[in-house]
Amino acid sequence: MNVLADELSRGREVLSPEWILDMKVCLDLWKLFDLSPPSYPQVELAAKIHSKRCDDVIPVYQKWGLTSYLPCIGIIQLNSFLILVVDVCKEEGNSPYRLADGTKHPSMYMVKRALTLFLLNKHSIDAQHKFALVALHESPIWMHDFTNNPREIIAELEELEEAAATTHCDMSSLFDLIEQQVTLPQCANPAVFPPEFICRTILMYGRSQCLPQFLEGKTAFSKLNENPHFFLDILYMHETPSDDNKCEGIFDLLCGLDESGWSYVLEVSRNATKLHNHCGSLLAHPLQRPVQRDISYTLTVAE
Repeated sequence: MNVLADELSRGREVLSPEWILDMKVCLDLWKLFDLSPPSYPQVELAAKIHSKRCDDVIPVYQKWGLTSYLPCIGIIQLNSFLILVVDVCKEEGNSPYRLADGTKHPSMYMVKRALTLFLLNKHSIDAQHKFALVALHESPIWMHDFTNNPREIIAELEELEEAAATTHCDMSSLFDLIEQQVTLPQCANPAVFPPEFICRTILMYGRSQCLPQFLEGKTAFSKLNENPHFFLDILYMHETPSDDNKCEGIFDLLCGLDESGWSYVLEVSRNATKLHNHCGSLLAHPLQRPVQRDISYTLTVAE
């Protein structure tokens, strides 16, 4: 049964003839599969909150307050407007990435390489996704407007060059720019009428000595964050943490930008494999992935 379509067709009304399995029938069914306490099913995948027969169900669109419960989050595919923010500052003494074959490459080269793969793979998943590019230096620069042609963004990426590090990084100007460039959808009831798209910013921050700050307040940031159709992910690329840098403090501040609990805040220290793996993690649609604390990529072999 298409639970979502049923829910949207009649709101929160519970029909009197709607069927619910008698608990005795459930127990008899479970016994057919040799299930007995404490091995009874614990999570129900196709139920509503008023008709569930297990302790837990899988919620859909918790951020939107939807009352239906379905097997997975990704029932509705919404297009993404993706803003890639690339930090172009090169701090003194930046160490390179070392690949398995022994070759060494600067951070900007590896970021371009990882983002190229990200763009091509994201486009292959859904050709309707749109991408924009922002270069982050002393002030953010909107390099390329939204396009569903990833080759245009890749070409713009190739033109980016590292620049001398600045004494500050103003997050206020970055989110002011994003708010000016993006008109977020406004839906009175997204659970019933979902928006046409969601907007996601991926911040690629690469400084180990400069703490990001809101020098002009957080008005734009707060306004964007309050919209349920805006998402912020962060990938922090840094030197090995030590007493000579501020990596730990910077990472704590970046984690603090996740005020909604829906962001992915990832970090990597000059590890090319981990950098590419993290970009792979960011391919997932924000509405089709678990919260970061629940993710696990560990494969175990059943005995």
